[in-house]
Amino acid sequence: MQRAKFKLNEITFVSLLSACAHVGFLDEGVRYFDSIKIDYKIETDIEHYGYLVDLLGRTGCLDRGLQTIKKMPMKPDSVIWGSLLSSCRTHGNLDIAVVAIEHLLELEPDNTGNYVLLSNIYAVLGNWEGVSRLRKLIRSKSMKKTLDCTDDSKPFSKGIYWMLELVALHQSIGDDLDKTTLELEG
Repeated sequence: MQRAKFKLNEITFVSLLSACAHVGFLDEGVRYFDSIKIDYKIETDIEHYGYLVDLLGRTGCLDRGLQTIKKMPMKPDSVIWGSLLSSCRTHGNLDIAVVAIEHLLELEPDNTGNYVLLSNIYAVLGNWEGVSRLRKLIRSKSMKKTLDCTDDSKPFSKGIYWMLELVALHQSIGDDLDKTTLELEG
């Protein structure tokens, strides 16, 4: 692009950072991020930071991801915290997951997906007590949302949410749902 004298802009760097995150090119992605402001005099925005945090998380640099979020010149949104939380699930990092979930619960207190992600992290780490506690909380939140709903055209909502929770839990621990998981169901 540079050889063809193509003028790089904010969108170009969003695409570069996204590509680096998806293939795990840590060094290249960080270099591109740093060059946005320094070499190209383009202001970074929340999307650029989001892809940098995603890249750091996917490559297991969770501490660096958290430090990047703390140093952002703008307030991180739920997408950025959710990206970090998702990476914590992948890499089994409960300490940073707790930090991420605290911020997510401030930003989106009614998003049960955040609780499901934390539950998945507990499951990956074999913390079945944590899974059980969160599942009870998720069920109570789902039931509350369902009971508050005045639309009678969705009578299966509670069952659908329960199935989604079960599928998410199943995916997080793989195919070997052993007797420990069955005990949680009971």
